[in-house]
Amino acid sequence: MSTDPIARLLSEHQDLMARLEPFRRAVSTAPEAADDATLAALREGARIMTTDLIAHAKREDDVFFPALEAAVGGAFGPTTVMRSEHASIHAGADEFHATLQELNEVQHPAIVEGGAKLRRLVEDAADPAALRTLGAQLLALIDDHFAKEEQILFPMSRNLLDESQLAVVAREMEELDAR
Repeated sequence: MSTDPIARLLSEHQDLMARLEPFRRAVSTAPEAADDATLAALREGARIMTTDLIAHAKREDDVFFPALEAAVGGAFGPTTVMRSEHASIHAGADEFHATLQELNEVQHPAIVEGGAKLRRLVEDAADPAALRTLGAQLLALIDDHFAKEEQILFPMSRNLLDESQLAVVAREMEELDAR
């Protein structure tokens, strides 16, 4: 068990960003392209955002931010902003996932009928450009959010929390993961 929750959260940021790289490439491709590889990258990005990214945010919202707020005597600007951004990211990820699910429901039965017809159905069922636009907006929000945490909140936290407080936060994160 690591006793440095800030290092853990930073590592999770790096891991999430690396795993979202294929999604980032997919949302930056030509809007009319709806090939299987692009759709797979969009699906995997949606899965990461609606599972692993939410689990990461839960560790921050339920354990890390309360420890910071306790250290300063209550809610304060940076944690309030981060929580609000978590809510925006989650809402956007849910919207993206729902749009992609609609795309997949049309796609799945068409697989048997072949690639050309499948692509027509996919293009008719959901607008790949809209998916890419929403995906790009989500990535921009995640990029900005992670930058604020990495450049402002986490360094500030090192000044607010001592080693014993960090150890408690690390233990509570582990306990949260075990639930």
